[in-house]
Amino acid sequence: MPVASERGSIHCNIETMWEFIKNMKNWATCMPGYVSFEQVDENVSVWALKGDMGIVKRTVDFTVTVTERNRPEHIAFTLEAKSEGVKGEGSYKAVATGPKTTDVEFKLDMTGTGFAAKVINVVLTKTLRRDCEELKENLIQVLEKEGQSMDVR
Repeated sequence: MPVASERGSIHCNIETMWEFIKNMKNWATCMPGYVSFEQVDENVSVWALKGDMGIVKRTVDFTVTVTERNRPEHIAFTLEAKSEGVKGEGSYKAVATGPKTTDVEFKLDMTGTGFAAKVINVVLTKTLRRDCEELKENLIQVLEKEGQSMDVR
């Protein structure tokens, strides 16, 4: 299974981070290739993302299901694109390191399924880390626009 993890220290109160992070639409709009978001219920949403694998560009619908929410430090979720043969899981973890500083970690673990699994896993190995890093950077930019002062190390 290809795995990507991104960590950073952010100058932002952990509760402020939680208010933004707890809403999965905020994550979706920060994902590389974001096309659309549909809320199915409190825990399930569908994210349409346009993947860019060089000469192949394709929009993929991911069903994202929140499996755990522990305010203000943890969210876990699963994701699946059945028609593309991709499934996985991810998480957000935060630790307050001061009154205005939070260490965060984003983790994404995905794998190909079916007869194309080997090819999908090669592509995911090449793109997952980049996409996870871009998600982190996009989230920081959005929070900075909302007036939060951040410093990622």
